[in-house]
Amino acid sequence: MRNLIFALLCCICWQVDAQEQLFAYDYRSVPAEEMKTFMENEAMYWSKIHGNLLKKGHITGWSMCTRVNGLESEPNVYFYYGIGSYENLDKIGEHWQAARDEVRGTMNKEQLADIDQRIKQKKFRVGEVLLNRISMASTDNPQWKYLVHNYTNATDVNAFLTAQDQYFKPHFEKHMKAGNTKQVLWLTAMVLSPQGYGYNWNSYTVDGFVKYRDIFNAWTSEVEWPQEGLEAVSKTMKNEQFYKRVIWQRRMWLDDQGKLMTN
Repeated sequence: MRNLIFALLCCICWQVDAQEQLFAYDYRSVPAEEMKTFMENEAMYWSKIHGNLLKKGHITGWSMCTRVNGLESEPNVYFYYGIGSYENLDKIGEHWQAARDEVRGTMNKEQLADIDQRIKQKKFRVGEVLLNRISMASTDNPQWKYLVHNYTNATDVNAFLTAQDQYFKPHFEKHMKAGNTKQVLWLTAMVLSPQGYGYNWNSYTVDGFVKYRDIFNAWTSEVEWPQEGLEAVSKTMKNEQFYKRVIWQRRMWLDDQGKLMTN
């Protein structure tokens, strides 16, 4: 995580003036035969470091998700690191090293020898992204298990996100509260780094669900969509549609107290 954040920090480019709700994605492509050991290492060691950071307020969350369906050439794992503020971002390397040392300080020689042998496994990293959340709507305490990431390469990121906040945030808030949808989470974010026309997405929306089947049958009643909002968003999207939609399943995460949870 330390190397991830340092690399992202060096190339941040401002686009919009937004609240500090920073987070990072660390994408991996893990071979099937390596996945069991990979997940065991996260549960046994790396999650403990992130739990230490969370308890001290140096991060706001951590989770691991795996891709559902899609192409073998695409990443099949991502880690979410909730960073929160730019102050946390600036100090993440220092805090991460301290957390690592504290976790290792609780282990005996045999445990350290076992861990150090296990984490020689390749990291399988294929991409890293720093984002800032712009809008969010959710049910009370949403216990989602699946996320749909709707990746967008908007021609005007500000216009895309402004329209999402103006029209679709109240739309989802209204219908989640009324029970008209099985969706429990919706949010938008912009990519802070990397940026440029060489990359294929610069913003996205997220839809959260408890059950896999609800992704394909999300609405429990007929609803009226904000037509003006649909038109405003479509104008900023190539071919008037998302670049890509990918389903992810949450496999492990930390609760508010830093306790490891699994699906």
